[in-house]
Amino acid sequence: MARRDLLVALGGASTATMAGCSTTLGTDAGSTLRVGTLRPPLSLDPITARAIGSEQAIDRIFEGLYGYGEGTDIVPAIAAGDPELDNGGREIVVELDEGARFQNDRAVTAEDVVYSYTAPLEEDAPTEWLVSPFESVEADGEHTVRFTLTEPYPALEHALTHPIVPRQEREDDREAFATDPIGAGPFEVASFSAEKKTTLRRWDDYWGETPPAIDRLTMVYVEFPVTQLTSLRTNRNDLIEPVSPLIVDHVSDVANASVKRRQGYTSFYFGFNCNEGPTTDPRVREAISYCIDLEKAVSEFVEPMGQRQYGPLPPRVAEEWDMPTDEWAKLANEKNPERARDLFREADAASGQLRILTSTDPKHKEFGEALAGGLRDASRGALTISVSETKFLERHVSGSERDYSVFVGEITGTPDPDTHLYPTFHENMTGVTNGTFYREDAVMERLATARTTTDREQRRRLYETAITRLLEDRVCLPICSFENSFAADAGVENFRVHPIARVNPRLVWENGVVTVGSGS
Repeated sequence: MARRDLLVALGGASTATMAGCSTTLGTDAGSTLRVGTLRPPLSLDPITARAIGSEQAIDRIFEGLYGYGEGTDIVPAIAAGDPELDNGGREIVVELDEGARFQNDRAVTAEDVVYSYTAPLEEDAPTEWLVSPFESVEADGEHTVRFTLTEPYPALEHALTHPIVPRQEREDDREAFATDPIGAGPFEVASFSAEKKTTLRRWDDYWGETPPAIDRLTMVYVEFPVTQLTSLRTNRNDLIEPVSPLIVDHVSDVANASVKRRQGYTSFYFGFNCNEGPTTDPRVREAISYCIDLEKAVSEFVEPMGQRQYGPLPPRVAEEWDMPTDEWAKLANEKNPERARDLFREADAASGQLRILTSTDPKHKEFGEALAGGLRDASRGALTISVSETKFLERHVSGSERDYSVFVGEITGTPDPDTHLYPTFHENMTGVTNGTFYREDAVMERLATARTTTDREQRRRLYETAITRLLEDRVCLPICSFENSFAADAGVENFRVHPIARVNPRLVWENGVVTVGSGS
């Protein structure tokens, strides 16, 4: 959309266009912060949540043993201090802050921590990959928890940020808990509507050292970037996120706002169904890789809010781990419809439509349509299917040819490669968070071994070899990495973007709080 067209569209926005934001009107006279997001909330249960829109709300409601500081270092939250490591790092002892309480005024106990780390495994939940390295988690009295590892776990510090839930309250009614949970964080639930809106109110009896200054936080799903920007201009929302490349250059033109951004750990990829259908044939997957110009797609749909990547690790992680990104770039094919047609013929897969599954996220849909257009250029039928976030999360891990041949996936992790690779590609997570159904013993062994290897260089080599094989076998086509970004009204003060996506929007940190002034 041209700049002039965008400004005209904003100036003439109709009531229908604004419907996605209207639910944030009618706020009380207290300090209220309204966020218009492209990421819908699906559930507020930390055990079963697997979408960033849910995790961002959960991070306000719950506390982990540890949280993140200004960067990716961990700091005590429910824990009373740093973890104590025994037995060569295979036993981790954490003392709880005796003042920590849940929002029903019950003290947080060691049994609650044990439950929070064992329930994901017992329920085969999407978070089980995070806690699976622990051989046991046991309570040693009311305020001491002992974690035991069979092998070292280099990503331990990130696992210790897992939210702590109250055991009995969740077990009483898990379904109700997913929409109206009780946590130990600074905000409690006022109302929740799946895929639409989460409204939180400040818990005035919060036990932590720094309570938030915001009385009420509303995070409302907005379907289109232009609608987001319009909501910022009309003061229906104080923050919008993420900031689409479509509107980033227009924020200051149409609203008294500014863009705040920070490089993070979120990336997009095309994943192939290696379980059923034509994409089980490596020649078909290779043919598909010749059907899209990803350099052009990233230039059009992503820049300047992100960049091209050539492996499943975001550039920030790949650089920190000295990965051979130049070599991986050579494995990426340029668009070549003729070569694609030849490969489709070799595979005898020239008939029928390839189904490309995406969520309703505008970026996902753009990538899906771009691939579908390239497949048609190669004389191959293609159908892009865009479904709600809930349906997407169910279908893209079904392994069924009826649901997808290709899907547009999103990985949101931390600085540790394990958080990007194990849940996305290891066979233990097949059908849960892994929708590729790729099975290659050598790759699985390396991903698993890397989880227990403390020697960084040895671990790096394991990941490098595994990733190279994933790319050579066309299990996925890496697309890009996105920055964490917000556009903030001038009245929002002290707001900072955190590199870990789920920590946003961060309203409280060690040395300050976010406030909303007269500018909103």
